[in-house]
Amino acid sequence: MPRFSVVMPVCDVEARWLERAIRSVLRQTMSGWELCAVDDGSPSDAPRSVLKAAAARDSRLKVRFLPANLGIGLASNAALAMARGEFVAFLDDDDELHPRCLEAVASYIDGRPDVDLVYTDEDKIDLDGNRSGAVRKPDWSPELFLTHNYLCHLVVCRRELIERVGWFRAGFDGSQDYDLLLRVTELTNRIGHIPDVLYHWRSVPGSAASRVDAKPYAFERSKQALRDAMARRGIEAIVTDGGEIGKFRVVRSALGADSAQDLDRAGE
Repeated sequence: MPRFSVVMPVCDVEARWLERAIRSVLRQTMSGWELCAVDDGSPSDAPRSVLKAAAARDSRLKVRFLPANLGIGLASNAALAMARGEFVAFLDDDDELHPRCLEAVASYIDGRPDVDLVYTDEDKIDLDGNRSGAVRKPDWSPELFLTHNYLCHLVVCRRELIERVGWFRAGFDGSQDYDLLLRVTELTNRIGHIPDVLYHWRSVPGSAASRVDAKPYAFERSKQALRDAMARRGIEAIVTDGGEIGKFRVVRSALGADSAQDLDRAGE
């Protein structure tokens, strides 16, 4: 059984970026991984051609082709259904892993075998392969995580926990990772941070890496994910927009609705 299953939903991505994403997995300095890629009904044949060619060259690549577009959450679930690794790593179809990414995560797990979730620092990579904007993340903070998904990329999670929470939920595309991780982190506090840039987020025109407000619908779905989290935890709260785009406030009901509205206006 592979130690890591790299899960990658694919949809209508340029062939060159998909090829680089796959190559970044193939170039990992450790073995013991598999790549589970699912094409989510891409209108172009290019992504399917890239996946078929890559799978023919390397048996560690598992590919599946959905007949219609189901959305990133359900496509990710189709990839998870193929996963057999002890841990799952999530990779977008146009991003890249640092060559020693999985080796670093494996080394961290070896030193802390009870850990359930590991995340790393990240940066952005442009169309020419230039890297910039390194994000140095803090260690795990449950309260900070209620303001936004600061874990982002790369997240590696024990597969058993993902299965226990029911995988990705429909209706949260754009915020599917946040919703999943809110549920996972309700089951464990064994969460580790590797303070090293091991994931490169592709910045292309119109992407969230290029503009934080590129997908405004994702903000409403993030707030719904937070509302659901508060309900699961038995906490009466109001979820409002925060002081920055893409950040939120969770106001416990003890403050009252008026106080929550005042905080929301203060952040505008």
